[in-house]
Amino acid sequence: MTVLSGDEAAAVLDHQSSVMEQLAAGASLDVVLEGIVVALEALIVGSRCSVLLLDGHGVLRHGAAPTLPAAYSEAIDGLAPGPLAGSCGTAVHYGRQVVASDVATDPRWQQFRDLAVQHDIGACWSSPIRSQSRIVGTFAVYDRRPHEPDDRERELVRRFTHLASIAVAHDGAMREREARHRAEVARESAERANHAKSQFVTALSHELRTPLQSITGFTESLKTLDLSPDRRHKALDGISKASAHILSIVDDVLDLARVEAGAMPLTLEPLDAASVVATTVELTQPLAAERGLVIEAAGPALAVSADRRRLQQVLLNLVSNALRFSAAGTRVVVSTDESQGRAQVHVVDEGPGIPAELLQRLFVPFDRLGADAGREGGAGLGLVLSRRLVEAMGGSLDLRSAVGVGTHVTVTLVPA
Repeated sequence: MTVLSGDEAAAVLDHQSSVMEQLAAGASLDVVLEGIVVALEALIVGSRCSVLLLDGHGVLRHGAAPTLPAAYSEAIDGLAPGPLAGSCGTAVHYGRQVVASDVATDPRWQQFRDLAVQHDIGACWSSPIRSQSRIVGTFAVYDRRPHEPDDRERELVRRFTHLASIAVAHDGAMREREARHRAEVARESAERANHAKSQFVTALSHELRTPLQSITGFTESLKTLDLSPDRRHKALDGISKASAHILSIVDDVLDLARVEAGAMPLTLEPLDAASVVATTVELTQPLAAERGLVIEAAGPALAVSADRRRLQQVLLNLVSNALRFSAAGTRVVVSTDESQGRAQVHVVDEGPGIPAELLQRLFVPFDRLGADAGREGGAGLGLVLSRRLVEAMGGSLDLRSAVGVGTHVTVTLVPA
């Protein structure tokens, strides 16, 4: 057996180390394979080398061929293995090295002879690249003249084919790990989605049960009891309020579903956010007066691009929350502001504030913090829907709060 010279053996070892370093550093397979091919071409003077890789359909695809004509590489890309499929396709078919020392006379090259002449190919020998006993590709060496490889060349090809197999196996292992990771992430995401859906349905059922029970109770009273006109009126009023509450919940759920699906119809137009603030304050003034609160509008005109109806919906929800949780004698201020190119609406109250550890719950559907504290609370959808609506209009909704100080909600909108 011909032994490689000391310099050649050292060069092979150096390149093996280089390939291992590239793989450890996360270099792409095509970069690593091209480096292997170029290194072998330097050791077999005058050669042109290539790597073809089997795809999922069992055909050979381009892997690396830096010095072969691009037209030739394109012509054999998609080569199907077979007993007369040139050197590479035949090597895969039989699972062993195939040497065509003269492609002009080799029967395995019959259908590729014109291509070989066109691209100055006189000889080609190809070896299967294996990974875990499976053939995954081929390593080919081309010569411009008819040529039978000697023992030295065969040994070099053997070593570099093995090096290519390491690179391909490493790439396959990385892809498998990434696929497993993606599958695990997808599974966990699906589990979280199912859990969230179950929680949502449970919370929705609980939220609807109370008004439905009220309607049932009032209806039974109207059917079975001889009520005075005043009590009958109260029962009908109770049914009306409970029905309105159910309708409000259903509307919010449908709106939230539309926004999440990107199907919420929005009419974005230039408008003055200060006018929407003024309308909001006017509409909520009776509730503020009823609770002994002061509500004020402040700030300059503010040109924004938004859907007027949805912006009004957002501000009404934010102000209603502020009024609901604020004590008599305190103030709620709704203001506009424009600075550093940002158009913002602020809703600031002097309520009890929210502990930092509870802030994340504010944007969980049906999580009613007010109910936890024994105070009146809504359905727990308002803030969630408000943030989604603002985001759908290209803006953002942020909230900060301090216990004993109050809560400050900032709605950032797109300037017009």
